[in-house]
Amino acid sequence: MRKTRLLTNGQLRVAELAVFKILLKNAHPNIRIRRADQIMLKIKPHFLLLVAIYAVLSSAAVAKVTRIEVVNEETLSHSAVDFSYRAIRGVVYFTLDPVDPSNAAITDIAYAPTNERGLVEYSADFKLIVPSDSIANGGLMYMVNNRGRGSTPPEDSLLHPLSERGFTYLLTGWINEIEERPGRLRLHAPIVGSAQEIITGDVRYEVIVSRPALESAIGGGGHLAYEPTAAGLENATLSERLYPTDPRVPIERSQFSLNVADSQNSNQKNITLNLESGFKPGYIYELIYEAMNPVLAGAGMSGIRDLVSLIRYGGEGSKELEKLGLPAIEHGVAYGFSQSGRLLRQFMYDGFNADLEQRQVFDGVVPFIAGGGYGMFNNRFAMPTRTNGQHSNYLYPNDLFPFTYGNSTDPFTGNTDGVLKKARETNTVPKVMHIQTSNEYWGRAGSLPHTNPEGTADAPLPEEVRFYTIGGSQHGSGNGIPSAASISQLPRNPTMWNPIGMSLIVSMYAWVSEDIEPPASRYPRIEDSSLVTSHVDGRINSAAWNRLNSVIHPTAIYQPTHNNYGSRWEEERIIDEHPISSDNYYNSLIPAVDSDNNDLSHSTILPPTAEVPLATFTSWNLRAIETGAEKSLARLSGGYIPYARDAVTALANRDQRSSIEGLYRSFDDYLKKYEEATDLLIDSGYLLPGFKAVYMDIANRMESVFD
Repeated sequence: MRKTRLLTNGQLRVAELAVFKILLKNAHPNIRIRRADQIMLKIKPHFLLLVAIYAVLSSAAVAKVTRIEVVNEETLSHSAVDFSYRAIRGVVYFTLDPVDPSNAAITDIAYAPTNERGLVEYSADFKLIVPSDSIANGGLMYMVNNRGRGSTPPEDSLLHPLSERGFTYLLTGWINEIEERPGRLRLHAPIVGSAQEIITGDVRYEVIVSRPALESAIGGGGHLAYEPTAAGLENATLSERLYPTDPRVPIERSQFSLNVADSQNSNQKNITLNLESGFKPGYIYELIYEAMNPVLAGAGMSGIRDLVSLIRYGGEGSKELEKLGLPAIEHGVAYGFSQSGRLLRQFMYDGFNADLEQRQVFDGVVPFIAGGGYGMFNNRFAMPTRTNGQHSNYLYPNDLFPFTYGNSTDPFTGNTDGVLKKARETNTVPKVMHIQTSNEYWGRAGSLPHTNPEGTADAPLPEEVRFYTIGGSQHGSGNGIPSAASISQLPRNPTMWNPIGMSLIVSMYAWVSEDIEPPASRYPRIEDSSLVTSHVDGRINSAAWNRLNSVIHPTAIYQPTHNNYGSRWEEERIIDEHPISSDNYYNSLIPAVDSDNNDLSHSTILPPTAEVPLATFTSWNLRAIETGAEKSLARLSGGYIPYARDAVTALANRDQRSSIEGLYRSFDDYLKKYEEATDLLIDSGYLLPGFKAVYMDIANRMESVFD
């Protein structure tokens, strides 16, 4: 039975707009949707309220999965195991009721085109990895793909420690702005507005190249952009600056051009910016133009909600689902890395963990390496693939208050809010594991999810939340083997941390399915001085970094800002103003380090390579000189600085850190300590025993260091 709910102001607003569209459907074409706000003011509010409530209460939950089309299916098998998986790819077709208050969080749904039943239609690519009956465990793992791509443990190998556990894996396309390419999962969202009433607005794109070039795709490689209007093409502006806070230097319109091309099976465009004088490495080129035809980007999250709900609870569309032969699902966990982790924070914050019947969609949610952010996932002219950083995109509306899972207060607006606030209001709060590396503190404001926005006090964690910081690591998990520097000044941090993350996903499932408590949170805190400010009076804080000879350290970290996007941003997520600067900084902090500049073991989870180190594993790196802007942080990168072989070499290099000879009597001694550190991770619940071999293989490959 459908539940009767009171409408919030936002939900009522969507209902009013949707009803108004119905009233206008057969009206004269000269009546424009953009005039809806003005016309509504002239219609008696009580009439609109009654119509909206009638529409909501009299309708069934008609948003649903209407069709599932299987494109191909294959079997994953291995001679060494007695189980298999089916890999199914296809397209799932959805409808949304624009009047249903459960869909009110989808930006611009009132302007989306509808079919003859008044429903919005869209579709998404999907991939299912289904275990054989012999191991199916009743658990659904929803993996949020990153820019259309994602590989599950059974796809990586049936010998992967998670493969034998029998989870069913699901991935769906949730991004409309990526090009069609083999294997990519895409969202196929409708354009909002109509041919009679085209929605327009100014959009901003930043372009940065790492080597000289004459042209660049404004959306990034393999990514699409919004089509310019005729006026937008003519009046587009372009500026350049070396660092984000430098003054913008305008570039004359005659000196650049935009090439707009169609993209196969997409309603967005492939747009190339051509600059007559050429792009200089490291410079920030900011392009602003009037665009048209935004898409219903928030449908990416409603698609996740509605398909997972169907799999878990059944309902309309169940017959389509039966064709896939899925095992019965009892519990669901969602996880995603980086951009995908930010999507999960947005999913919870926007209230999508409650389905159309107000049932809980996911029992557990695991955002990996999301830092303090969300994303442009559910706003007009959304750009889901943009990521804020210390050098790029720092004024985009991605890293916004609230940062914490529990409630906190914004010092700039006085608003009190939290990531889980809407879920708590609907009694659909999931268990949460926020897992990140120490790199997120330098480049992605990683401290703000567990401090107040001023960075002066630790924030209490809700009882449903665990927080894990993996030290000695960079944003992306490496293979453990050092390599030469390329696009950064230091060699990239090679630490492999993914086995710890995947082990914690298993702990999450045990938490939601069997109520087995996961390992205790481990993260740096202000109260014990393991979380500190990066710079003091413009100089690097010695608690954050001990100066090393010949190593250039960062002059700043990434700090999100409170920005003014215009009067419609807060309520409607429409950007009317593109800010060029802000002095309203939220105060992010970084983990303290030991005398060798490595992260602390009591405040971070250290992989064995960092717990038993042969080098300093920095959480930051700087851009290579040849890529320009060498004072800025290298995007999402950490560094690797080997220890001296012995004390004599260290003294000659004026290196005050430990030497390898001073730490380990021999390679065997190193190997013994390394294995003990690995076993401790297993005993503490941070690592599955099945991952021990891959870590020991890394240690064995370090023997040449002791020669």
